[in-house]
Amino acid sequence: MRLLFFSNNLWLFILWLLFLPWILKSNAQTQEFENTFLTVSNPDEFLPNWYANEVRSTSSRIFQAKGFGINGSNCLAVQPISTFYGEIIVKLNLEKFANPQVRFWARSIQNGSGTRPVEVSYSWSTLLDFEFAETMVLGSEEEFKNEDQEFRSFKISIPPDLQDEPVLFLKFDVRYGEGSGTCARWLLDDFEYGDFVEDTIPPQIELIRGYHQNQVQVLFSESLDPISSLFLWNYKLNGINPESVTLGLDSAVILTFSESLIHGDSYQLNVSQIPDLAGNSLEDTTSGFVFYNPTLVLKKSLVINEIMPAPRPDLDLPNVEYVELLNTEEYSIRTEGMVWSNSRNSASLPDVWIEPDEYAVLIPSNQQECMEEFGTLIPVDSWPTLLNSGDQLRLYAQDGVLIDELEYSSASWGSSEMASSGYSLEIVNPFLECDQSELLVASKDALRGTPGRQNSVFDLSVDTDPPLLTFIGFLDSLTIQATFSEPISTELEMSSWQSNPELLFDTVYQSNSNSILLNLAEPAKSSLIYKLSLGAISDCSGNLLAQNEYEIILPDNPEKGDVSINELLFNPKAGRPKFVELFNSSEKYLDVGKMKLGNMDEYNEVDQVRNISESNLVLSPKSYLAITTDTLKLRQDFPKSLTGMFFQISSLPSYPIAGGTVVLMNDEEQVLETFTFSEDLHHPLLRDPKGVSLERISIKSDSNLKDNWHSASGNEDYGTPGKKNSQVFEGEYDQEVLSITPEVFDPEGSAGPSFTTITYQLDQSGWVGSFEIYDLASRLINVLDRNAILGESGLYTWEGTDDLGAKVPPGYYVLVVELFDLQGAVKVLKKTVVVATRL
Repeated sequence: MRLLFFSNNLWLFILWLLFLPWILKSNAQTQEFENTFLTVSNPDEFLPNWYANEVRSTSSRIFQAKGFGINGSNCLAVQPISTFYGEIIVKLNLEKFANPQVRFWARSIQNGSGTRPVEVSYSWSTLLDFEFAETMVLGSEEEFKNEDQEFRSFKISIPPDLQDEPVLFLKFDVRYGEGSGTCARWLLDDFEYGDFVEDTIPPQIELIRGYHQNQVQVLFSESLDPISSLFLWNYKLNGINPESVTLGLDSAVILTFSESLIHGDSYQLNVSQIPDLAGNSLEDTTSGFVFYNPTLVLKKSLVINEIMPAPRPDLDLPNVEYVELLNTEEYSIRTEGMVWSNSRNSASLPDVWIEPDEYAVLIPSNQQECMEEFGTLIPVDSWPTLLNSGDQLRLYAQDGVLIDELEYSSASWGSSEMASSGYSLEIVNPFLECDQSELLVASKDALRGTPGRQNSVFDLSVDTDPPLLTFIGFLDSLTIQATFSEPISTELEMSSWQSNPELLFDTVYQSNSNSILLNLAEPAKSSLIYKLSLGAISDCSGNLLAQNEYEIILPDNPEKGDVSINELLFNPKAGRPKFVELFNSSEKYLDVGKMKLGNMDEYNEVDQVRNISESNLVLSPKSYLAITTDTLKLRQDFPKSLTGMFFQISSLPSYPIAGGTVVLMNDEEQVLETFTFSEDLHHPLLRDPKGVSLERISIKSDSNLKDNWHSASGNEDYGTPGKKNSQVFEGEYDQEVLSITPEVFDPEGSAGPSFTTITYQLDQSGWVGSFEIYDLASRLINVLDRNAILGESGLYTWEGTDDLGAKVPPGYYVLVVELFDLQGAVKVLKKTVVVATRL
């Protein structure tokens, strides 16, 4: 037990001895001359406790020499001339020191070509305005020649007869020396006064690390002799001396070699005879280390891990914009030469070391004080202010390589309330090798942000789900886009993209986190099916796309007559969606995404225009497209149309139950077709039209021809969205004047159409015609039309009802058509039609 007590106390004593110089120094009276001098003279102070006979702001008399001090700091300078001797007085308080000393650094620098040295002496007094006695020469009369010297350390002891005085004044006389011409300039720096313990411990190597591709930095435990530490022969790296040595800090040297070092290789550094400021020399020491180039910053070496674009003043975190970086490498990284930017401005970063797995926080340089508690800070001058509503942030290496980027918008927070409530945006998994703009999450921390520490949403759970292709197609004849369900990470190589028929590829690049753009050197052909094979596409976790071959088509733009209004549900069941169906009657693949739907207002003007899609929407030849506000519910309402083609938009124009007009337009809002609808177009035997669509009978006939629309069949759920109509006339007009299809029908629709279609084909327009239905007893049953001026072709429909809308009995009926031409010629045509019934 006694041994343990002694051992513990011995360590405490050793630690006390090690820290004693620092403790004593911390109580010393110091002056580093970094603060701006007041241009005043004795008896006024130009710095606290410092007086001089003539202080100036220029480089004459006594002044502050900026950048000429130790390691490029500021210092005090005196320029004596034949008519001016400098007098500098410092007030020293002796009461709190036991055995005080004065020590400082001084040197001369060349001034002109003269031979006069600076002669410096010092003396003491108990009063500022009293006679100074015991004048002593500092060094010798030739100590400070008219030459550029290195700083040297000087010590002055307090005279024994003055050590009991509470206050002393020390005066430096800086005089014009003997010789010819100009006199040297004298510099004074790092003045200290207090109790000092003699340094007898040599410097030790604390750290060896890469500094640049051909440079090594060696950090020592204390300040080094500024001359001996620069000798090349004191250092050998694998037996090779450096090309140059520079003293970066008081206690650090940078070794530069003629050739680049190998990143990740092991090296041996031998260091010998390196003295500290007290003359204690390091013994020969060989240290091994692994060289990493801290300026080799590859993509994702530093990750933009958290951003605070919209801080608030009334919260726990400081009201400061910040961006947090995380070093994901196994070696330290220097930020010198890096460029930080947003969508409008950029700024260079200062030289800050970021250790492996360490967080560093980019902040405006004028906010450094209030962010000190959050760890390693990177203060940025001319801070690029982050936009609250959305911005694009990028970090570049000094060689211009993009290290990381993030793009955010107000939607990144999940809600407008969160976006304006002072929450940061955090990355869930910083080790994913892809753009994580789409994966940003609002902080869940109680402080609403986690600057300088692990994110509150941090999660390294393994993702095993492959990405899905959500869109692939032509944007135009020279551009193909592929969009995926999540951010992707892939090496985009031209050789991995193939097509059949062959397309000539030019460039391929990732346009955002989950989209790829492929540019062609020559335009693709429209309405031609291309089979496109993608490269190896994976998500951020490395899960490969399950399928990589797809069919794509460059669609044509629709022309008038290519796309028609083919079906309409304007009176759905309660709470269910309406729909408008389009039909591509052409042999081309058409882009209907740019088309628009509208209606007619009370002044018969186009109103409530809606874009069908913001992107391409290809409709195959002879295919159908049902446009609705809820595809899921529409499929539920019409289960026999599950295989049909559906497209959902946010809202349709108003198509009221009382009737209205559907307007179909192209992208330039030119009207291609209209359809004026009402419930009168439904089958007269239909008991309840709710939930029953109107189907177009013939695409070849006018959309506003009353007989060209009919109720959808009950056998097809009373609607056929996205597929062929339940009751449609597909035949061409034959060479006969009159035809009936079908010749046998059941008005109840039990075995086919619930009506028959009557078409006519004339040699010219202008005929006048009457279309009437008779029974076998020659009684008039229904007048379909009378004395109508006819075109060259047209159609009528009969639903098996009489003039009062009642269903006729099953049996044979005769269609009688009387035609009169412009020259008075008359034609009477008859056709038999059978009205059937359910067995």
